[in-house]
Amino acid sequence: MKYYFLKSVYETGSTTSVRLRALPGQAFETGARIDPSINVAGKPFIRTAYPIGTVFGCSDLVSFGTYYKTESYFPINILESDLKDKYHKAPEDMLRAYESFIGLALSETDGDSEEAEEPPVKNTYLSKMKKNPNFKVPTVLSDGFYVQEDIWYLLLRNIRSQVNTLMVGPTGTGKTELVMLACKKLGISCSVYDMGAMYDPVAGLLGVHRLHEGGVSVFDYAKFTKDISKPGVVLLDELSRAPATTNNILFPCLDSRRSLPVEIAGGNDLREIPVSPECCFIATANIGSEYTGTMDIDPALQNRFFPLELSYLPPDEEINVLKKRCFIGRVNAGHIVAVANNIRDLYIKQEISCSISTRETLMAAELVADGWSVLRSLELSFLPLFEGSGSDGERGIVKKIISSR
Repeated sequence: MKYYFLKSVYETGSTTSVRLRALPGQAFETGARIDPSINVAGKPFIRTAYPIGTVFGCSDLVSFGTYYKTESYFPINILESDLKDKYHKAPEDMLRAYESFIGLALSETDGDSEEAEEPPVKNTYLSKMKKNPNFKVPTVLSDGFYVQEDIWYLLLRNIRSQVNTLMVGPTGTGKTELVMLACKKLGISCSVYDMGAMYDPVAGLLGVHRLHEGGVSVFDYAKFTKDISKPGVVLLDELSRAPATTNNILFPCLDSRRSLPVEIAGGNDLREIPVSPECCFIATANIGSEYTGTMDIDPALQNRFFPLELSYLPPDEEINVLKKRCFIGRVNAGHIVAVANNIRDLYIKQEISCSISTRETLMAAELVADGWSVLRSLELSFLPLFEGSGSDGERGIVKKIISSR
């Protein structure tokens, strides 16, 4: 039997109205994705009888376009002693289906033993995700993208568990694209905010007063306040380039308060916007002074995130990406990647101040695909990033590397 799993959440903008919504990553038997932002209609006295965030299971979820409906659902993550009614007890096969869904099969332990045995590998969260065909690791062949297996599953786990995550690494290594791809695989929304371009965080994250007809001032809430109130991922792109004033706005969203205070009318009216229990914050950053135009992230802000580090692609995988995306031959792709890696080595040794990202190698490959020679494509894509002339300075060093290939 097919089971579906729901969670009780507060209605957007309310701390009293309780709704049911589907957990992310589910689909109907037809293969149609279940939208975790749509309300599920069901008997209200059951969902309100248990704490907010309670997970429920059902077998009769039906779509009515703008909402879903179930006639019978049962609390899953509640102890039997805490059930409000004996008829609320979930069937055993529903409980097992839920354990399989979240990847947390409970290990059976001997009540007389002092220590519980470790669960077998097949019952871990990670092994369950690996068995789920919807969560397969992206490949260059299928997705035009490469990511290490452990990084991929860790990102999925963090999103599904609403763990704030900071993606760090050199520019152009696919941090933003990876998050968006993960959201696509999970079937959830991803709202992207370019923090480096947000010169006024108050207006961009909270809102502004606008003067309407008759001289009436009305507070216009920013889109951010709506995105954090619903299930999905809020992607804070280039957080390391955000103004310092951003920190105080984000702190209460990222810690245990899970709310966004908004001052209206000069501080005379303070409103709290609750963050949805199904909302996950992901940030990307290039941390360190070696990245032009970036600032060190405040340690207090950084500590509110789980760090995930990305690096440059292995040479063979980067060659495959150039072949797949730009339709060039392996030899030409190999020349581009070899030059890029020589430049990266000099950057790591601090002999030059700039590196080459996969974004730039793709630019060079696109020029090759459009008819430029490999040599000229490398010059046009790489040299403008470096200071100096064609014969001296960093540009002269890079030009020699290009010419040597």
